[in-house]
Amino acid sequence: MRPFAFALFSLVLVGCVPAVQFDEPMPPNRLNLPNIPRVFRGTIQDGTALWHIGKDTLQMGDTTLVNGVDFLLRKMAGALIVNSPVPETGEWQVMVIWNDEDQMRAHLFEEEPRLFYYADSALAIQREVKQTGGTFGWEYHLLSPSAAEFGDMVRQGLYAEAGRICPLPNGGWVKPSEETRPTN
Repeated sequence: MRPFAFALFSLVLVGCVPAVQFDEPMPPNRLNLPNIPRVFRGTIQDGTALWHIGKDTLQMGDTTLVNGVDFLLRKMAGALIVNSPVPETGEWQVMVIWNDEDQMRAHLFEEEPRLFYYADSALAIQREVKQTGGTFGWEYHLLSPSAAEFGDMVRQGLYAEAGRICPLPNGGWVKPSEETRPTN
């Protein structure tokens, strides 16, 4: 997994339908953050790609994504929660980003046995297996947790492990190492 900017870019622009989606932005019934938190702002250079993260925008080349339009930010259990609409289904893909002092780790909810066990045994509204329309319909799992249930999902780490971690820009310029890997 790439750093925050690449992961967010992937959420919004990649054409495939995520295997796990949510019926509304997570956590439900919470206010959206009006700005990207300051520690995440700055420039990330990953190889030849540059991402500029501003107060409410994420710029990658000629593409600019706007907080509140292209993605929604919320907080839960000490993590930044990035919600991106899935155009093919009208549902939401959710990413959990942890700020570990001077680094960030981004996680997506994916087809994980522990997640499905929790969804099938603990959620008040059971997960649904749905199909997108069209000739090449994709199957996906729709989750509808309450705020408390979503908080449990975040605290229990019921998401995919981060493939990479990235230094926090904190208003500056960072170059993540290709060898940077999670420590836990």
